[in-house]
Amino acid sequence: MENNVADPIVPTEIEHSIDEIWVEGQLEQYYNFLDYHFEQAGAYLRARAYLDDARIVTLFGPFDRRGSITAIAAPDFETATIAYLSRRFHKVQRR
Repeated sequence: MENNVADPIVPTEIEHSIDEIWVEGQLEQYYNFLDYHFEQAGAYLRARAYLDDARIVTLFGPFDRRGSITAIAAPDFETATIAYLSRRFHKVQRR
């Protein structure tokens, strides 16, 4: 049986990054993560999944634009984004 569920939204960009914190030549902290960027008509959401536990993704926003911390209400956009993430991750959490 085939299940062809279409995503209500897709990310505008998926970014794979690594953050390293070095102290006196020693690696103290290492973060390997994916950032999912979602944008839609004056609204922006970002989701981050750390690859040491790729079952969980954390959602940030919605904000009025990328790079902003001005929170806005965009319930339909948020619902569509959560639906996309829920199909790929075991748990979607908020920050």
